[in-house]
Amino acid sequence: MFKITKRKIGILTITLFLFLFLQNSCLAVMSVQEIITNMQKAYEKQMAGINDYVVIQKPTGGMAALAGETKMYYKKAKVEGKEIYKFRTETEVMGMSMVTVYDGKYNWSTNPMTGKVERELAEGDPAQFWKNIDPSKTKYLGEEMIDSEKTYVLQIDNAIQVLGSQQAQAAFMQEEGPQEVFGKLWLSSKTWMPLRMMMTITGSSEEMAMSIITTTDFQDYRPVGSMLYPFQLVINTTTEIDTSGMSAEEKKEQEMAMMMMQSMMSGMGSFTIQTTDIKINVGLSEDLFDGTKL
Repeated sequence: MFKITKRKIGILTITLFLFLFLQNSCLAVMSVQEIITNMQKAYEKQMAGINDYVVIQKPTGGMAALAGETKMYYKKAKVEGKEIYKFRTETEVMGMSMVTVYDGKYNWSTNPMTGKVERELAEGDPAQFWKNIDPSKTKYLGEEMIDSEKTYVLQIDNAIQVLGSQQAQAAFMQEEGPQEVFGKLWLSSKTWMPLRMMMTITGSSEEMAMSIITTTDFQDYRPVGSMLYPFQLVINTTTEIDTSGMSAEEKKEQEMAMMMMQSMMSGMGSFTIQTTDIKINVGLSEDLFDGTKL
């Protein structure tokens, strides 16, 4: 007669636990890949018939008050066998004209202080952020509702590469040498378009750690040709400061400065970007995307 011992029960329990654990791990990986694939397919379908397009935006409020109208130019091209969109931005900040160009390999920009043209090798495709998402650096966090719409939430480990080009202020903060970067992306279950993204950049010293959390809500999606485009971006910034490494005396001395810093970041870092016009397939010149002609 078959006899079940405590030892056998223990082995069966461990075996069942490992089976369920491995099964759930596989399902989680598949879910991440499925979500990313659906998003990429949605974008590819929308952009299939769009050879070039121009977007004009006007920011208001916060630090955006320092900037004027921004024009963005996109042109489909093949570079080293890959289909990309070359990308050019033109904006004015505090009276200084700023132009950047992505030619499929390099990011070009004019230093507003020196007037010199600078070039650096691009990390990923700033005009098609969905192509920069690496499944091995992405985790599926579950579902959340945003304005009565179900979304799939992803944690993005390579956040600067994926989300940085979508949040200009994040690129600025990268210059300050952040020690830790964390990103999240909320995708619509209906359209697979982003409804929200968040980037947290944390810098720390022996006494204090400061996290700057920037959240962007993509609102007012409208069809433009075959493309769905968010005509309004609402950006909000909050600051969290960890002073656990400070003494009580140091905390008291720094309290006013920290309150001012949090207030400034919250006020200046919260603004809206409104798209005022989009034109597609206008026949943009290649010269616009030639960094050597800046």
